[in-house]
Amino acid sequence: MRITNGIINNNTKNNILVNKEINDKYNTMVASGQKITRPSDDPIVAIRALRLNNNINEINQYYNKNIPDAEAWMEITQTALTQTQSVLESVQSNLTQGASDDNTAEDRKNILENLKALKEQIYAAGNADYAGRTVFTGYRTGESLTFKENETKLYTMVQNFSTSDLNRMSYVSGVRDQDPERMDAYNINDYNQTTVKNNDVYRLRLEYDNLTREQNDIYGNPLARTFTVTLKDGSTQSFSVEVKELGTDNEENDRIYTDVDDDGVVLNTTTGELILGKNVAAAMRREGSTASFEYAKEDWVKNDPRPEHYFATKTYDADASREIDYNYDENGNPAFENQKISYEIAYNQKIEINVNANEAFSTSIARDVDELVVITQTTQEAYDKLQNYKKYQKEIGDGEDQEKINALVDAAQKEFDLYKEKMQKMFSQGMTTFEGYTNTLNNKIAAVGSLAARLDLTKNRVNDQLSNFKELADSNINAELTETAIDLKSAEVALQAAQQAAATISKTSLLSYL
Repeated sequence: MRITNGIINNNTKNNILVNKEINDKYNTMVASGQKITRPSDDPIVAIRALRLNNNINEINQYYNKNIPDAEAWMEITQTALTQTQSVLESVQSNLTQGASDDNTAEDRKNILENLKALKEQIYAAGNADYAGRTVFTGYRTGESLTFKENETKLYTMVQNFSTSDLNRMSYVSGVRDQDPERMDAYNINDYNQTTVKNNDVYRLRLEYDNLTREQNDIYGNPLARTFTVTLKDGSTQSFSVEVKELGTDNEENDRIYTDVDDDGVVLNTTTGELILGKNVAAAMRREGSTASFEYAKEDWVKNDPRPEHYFATKTYDADASREIDYNYDENGNPAFENQKISYEIAYNQKIEINVNANEAFSTSIARDVDELVVITQTTQEAYDKLQNYKKYQKEIGDGEDQEKINALVDAAQKEFDLYKEKMQKMFSQGMTTFEGYTNTLNNKIAAVGSLAARLDLTKNRVNDQLSNFKELADSNINAELTETAIDLKSAEVALQAAQQAAATISKTSLLSYL
């Protein structure tokens, strides 16, 4: 084969071009610090880089967004629970004092004012929110836990009961108010030591008071006025319900509690109580018995817990044009379930971050405080009435009026003694009840703290994963600068040698051989 100068020159130029390409490759690697500039340079490195970058992006989502969100949510939850715990501890302190037999009138007044103030704070922390999302309301994060202002809106609620919900309460009947300045209008047989009595009453307490008197649903149709008890064997017993409310007539009010048919139930809409007849109470006392009752409430006051967070509830939208059902299943049956919010904090790892309202802010807490306020106020009023009668007893002389005022004093004394005894019992029982509320709250605080510790461990692990993947990504794509610099220098030397050889060869021609 004949080798011409043209062939030599072309081969020389090709060799120089190859060396320039190699030189450019290493120069680019040194400048960019990476092994490749395009996927075709090394498809394996390119594919591995894409996978590692995807992993890093996922871990960044966990570490920089999901985990911090979960941490903030839990921190707000724990703070709110701790604040509520302090309120309950303050209530317990007042209960301890109220259960004492040595309380003076001034002590009762102080307890009364303290309990009223504490009631306003019970659910205050329950409206805590994170970034505009209420933390104790399940999926309904756009709704507050309580009504923030007085509101008129009809709700119907279904409340379930078990045997443990049935309680035996004392009701003092025969209480009357009499002006001692008008002894001429007083009949000694109407209010004396024998007319004031203590009555044992079986009742189921609803979670709201001041209910709607008509007890209609949101369309104006009367709610079912039957109370059905389901026994352990699945059989049922139904009892009629009579709706009543407290008024100004003391005798009529007494009959709500003392004149209940054995097979009947009285709904006291004012106090939110179901007063059970003897046979109804006997059915509820059987082991395993359950019952449910639907009732209506329209007038809500500030700080009332919203029923949709606790019960199967029906209401209507702002225009009263559409029914809104909460906690009902697809067949229209009550089906209340706690709504759990989960955060994905690592690959294939989720954590439940929320505490539901009924798990920490039971509606029974406010109802219990209300009853303690009522009995304290009633006891204090009975004491004031007794002192007023005793004052007139000293001022009135002997005679018929003296006999009447003596009867008033005796009746008022018995009334005060019964209320005082009832107050002490309720406060003593309240100590146990609120200790239970506090323990439940403590368990939730501990549970949230445990989740926070678990979240912290996961955060550290995800941080380690992030560091490891970044290191793998760097080692996969980044060039080793020392080796690359040496290779670049070698490529430069090779390029210079090729250029010098080309210069030497280009000087010779056919004329040089002739």
